[in-house]
Amino acid sequence: MAQVQAKIPVLLMVSGGSDSTALLELVCTYVAGERSDEGLFAMLTDSLPAPDRIVPFVLHVNHMLRGEDSDGDERFVRELCEKLDVPCEVQRVDVGALARSRRGGMEAIAREERYRLASSALDRVCARVGAKDGLICTAHTIDDRVETFFMRALVGTGPGGLASIPRVRGNLRRPLLDASREQLRDWLRKRHPGVPDEELWREDETNLTGDNFRSQIRRELIPVLREFRPGFEGSLAQTMDLIADEDEALRCQADSIAYRTLVWDGETASMPVEALRSLSRSMARRVMRACLLVVNPDARLEAAQIDRVLDGFEDEGFTTETSGGLRVSVSGDALVIRKVQ
Repeated sequence: MAQVQAKIPVLLMVSGGSDSTALLELVCTYVAGERSDEGLFAMLTDSLPAPDRIVPFVLHVNHMLRGEDSDGDERFVRELCEKLDVPCEVQRVDVGALARSRRGGMEAIAREERYRLASSALDRVCARVGAKDGLICTAHTIDDRVETFFMRALVGTGPGGLASIPRVRGNLRRPLLDASREQLRDWLRKRHPGVPDEELWREDETNLTGDNFRSQIRRELIPVLREFRPGFEGSLAQTMDLIADEDEALRCQADSIAYRTLVWDGETASMPVEALRSLSRSMARRVMRACLLVVNPDARLEAAQIDRVLDGFEDEGFTTETSGGLRVSVSGDALVIRKVQ
């Protein structure tokens, strides 16, 4: 008798904002076989297994940064999941406290915590349904991708950074990366006619009023570009796709070199200095990035940090730190990478 194959768990990361609320409701309609919007439905079809092969779950992470508003987001997600009959797990993380005790910005720490918790939650979900593996989905849109492009371009980055947010990374999927935030909000409004926006999703006022870099880009730069070149997001997305395709080919070469030269014991990574010395500067950057990502796959590395390593690794006693809490130092003839304790 043929064995019945377990359905594939799809863990949806839902904050309660319009994008992730739309993702949750869209996936529910996708599983139910509804085709309420052909364009959005096609995006899900391209990113996810067939509707009858998946089962959705939700993870909500309360960052505890906005007091009652954060708790309101949590209640909203819990109630929405109950209404849609989707299992929901909530995790609370005091990101403010973590930011005070760690190096790194608030946004980066919050992101690292979300993905760490999502990976653990997916393992639990897979064990619960008897699945070998599953997928994690986020609700990033073309708006997020454009904002990230400019954030990285303005602080300095390589081609990989300019490719911005990838559609796929391991078991992570971003099915709505070609949709706009307003497109998703319009879909929610049409699905729930007559319901005020404030009841359809939660609004984080700091997205527009906050003083972090992303909020400033969203509030001050993007409106100017839209006025200067309406619809620029689509053409910029095509450019980012081209950069991503070419960057992927070079990344594979760099990963192959890193795989052959890096020694990783689960805590410390090391590679011969000579391995970097023999490479062109451009390939050395890529190999160095690949090695750093072995130690912390979620590190958001900047080009200037990579160049700092390449400029200093010939110096005896060299040491520096990068994003993601990584320390790089020279010990004898080896370059050593470890997480900062």
